[in-house]
Amino acid sequence: MTTFSKILLPIDFTECSTAVLSYAKLMKEKFDADLYLLYNLPGPEQYKGLELESDWFVGYGHSLEREAESALKNFIKRNMQGFEPKKADIRIGEIVAETALYVEAEGIDLIITASHGCHTAENRIYGSIAEGISRESGCPVMIVHP
Repeated sequence: MTTFSKILLPIDFTECSTAVLSYAKLMKEKFDADLYLLYNLPGPEQYKGLELESDWFVGYGHSLEREAESALKNFIKRNMQGFEPKKADIRIGEIVAETALYVEAEGIDLIITASHGCHTAENRIYGSIAEGISRESGCPVMIVHP
């Protein structure tokens, strides 16, 4: 029988993030697994073509990180009483790539993520974030459609 000991929940603080929590709690209890939370901040690659002063961008990045840390703590306090994560982290950079790196670094063996259900032309051509995580992560991925 397959077992899971480390379950990752990539979150973005939308309703979709809370929609996966019941599945995460169930899997945590069923397999006596540890939960890991990951929030990914966009990196500087999203500002291609802009000539930003590096000092400004560094200050901006630090402010975003502080806000993300606070939001992560509040998310856990509001939504995860009784099944708190073993670890909650913030990464900066492209979501799919950073998630795959995190999975490898932490030895994650299951990801539970939500699909936002966006059906844009870009998603049809390039795929969604959930699909990208599934392709690149190297472990099973449960995609929840809230």
